[in-house]
Amino acid sequence: MAEPTAAALPAAARRRRILEQIEREGGAQVATLARAFAVSTITIHRDLEHLAASGLVERVRGGVTTLPGSRPVETDFVKRSRRAQAEKRAIAVEAAALLGEAQTIFLDASTTVLALARELERLAPAGLTIVTNSPAIAYELQAPPIHVIVVPGELDQQLRAIGGAWAVEFVSALSIELAFVSGVGLTPEHGLTTSQRAIADLLRAVRAVSAHSVALVDSTKVGVHSLLPIAALDELDEVVVDAAIAPGAEQALRAGGGVIRVAGRD
Repeated sequence: MAEPTAAALPAAARRRRILEQIEREGGAQVATLARAFAVSTITIHRDLEHLAASGLVERVRGGVTTLPGSRPVETDFVKRSRRAQAEKRAIAVEAAALLGEAQTIFLDASTTVLALARELERLAPAGLTIVTNSPAIAYELQAPPIHVIVVPGELDQQLRAIGGAWAVEFVSALSIELAFVSGVGLTPEHGLTTSQRAIADLLRAVRAVSAHSVALVDSTKVGVHSLLPIAALDELDEVVVDAAIAPGAEQALRAGGGVIRVAGRD
């Protein structure tokens, strides 16, 4: 299955992602960015000139760097966003195909589900309403056909996730057709789990008002068990994982009652 085409992104979305990469890595080369975003070096030069003119980066020979004295903010969210990027993109493409006729979906604040939001931005399905507790998704989505509702509540600065009693109360009054969620780990015995009470409480409330729930889990999380349950394996309608999952781990999940979809597998 083909991966998202970076060249199909609007210029504003591409520049936003270029800036995020520069901030994560401290700089970038024109040729590297052109390959990563599948556009010409002329287009990248224009993007970098735009970012530099906006006072966001500094041009250097052959590329660009962060402004003097600036440093990337190494929150937990930033660290997680760098992990398993190709696997998350593959999962996102597979998950987007599950939407079907669904018009109201929930996207959680995980970096794996953020990859799905980026795929939906590329596809821009008309009439879709997204409910999310992710400030990153709310900020990044620039697709006018998609209606975005942000859950109210308390913002965890490290996780970049909104939670708390207000968030639980808000989602409990909704009706969601399809919820996409993730967690710290997934095992046959304990299902989908997390280490954060606010996340566990909110996602359990989301599941309670959702007709279908799909877990997006990259293979590094399979076999990992954390403290707080989000959903038992048989309570999830499907689990989407990447093709790097070990055969034994996949078999164990299926034997435990999981409906497993492996991204990219024919």
